[in-house]
Amino acid sequence: MSTTVNTLDIFIDSRENLYRIALYRTGTKQAAQDITQDICLKVISLANEFPSYDDARNYLIRIAINASTDYVRAEKRRMKLLEGAATLFEGYSNDPEESYHFNESVKKIEEALNNLPSKCREILYLSRVEGMTHAEIAERLRVSRSLVEKYTVRTLLHCKQALKEE
Repeated sequence: MSTTVNTLDIFIDSRENLYRIALYRTGTKQAAQDITQDICLKVISLANEFPSYDDARNYLIRIAINASTDYVRAEKRRMKLLEGAATLFEGYSNDPEESYHFNESVKKIEEALNNLPSKCREILYLSRVEGMTHAEIAERLRVSRSLVEKYTVRTLLHCKQALKEE
């Protein structure tokens, strides 16, 4: 007869350690608390039984590390997007003439993007909006990293050229 260990019991015993792992990796108390709570919910929903205390504890630690890493990545992407959004509004003016020129530039870029293959537009979107790396985009689209880099450069140069023609 094999004895199994209830993961929820191990969670209760390890909660403080899991919280400390998440706090160390994320650097914020709120994120660490959220991650620890999410781990508890996962444990309850999965209701895993493990053959030993150590197996269950290691499983919970791995969940804490992975969730913390995911949180940090997501925060970096959010910050990158916010920085990008802030640059859009640098030098913003209520001057109607400047607004007109800005709107015309946006129309030119939109038109230039529409003249490119959908793959180019998709790669630019994944890179600039989703914040994905070239390697992540290549894996997602099942193409080579060099193709992603070439399409990114091609798309940006095409948009730059369209703005010059203004």
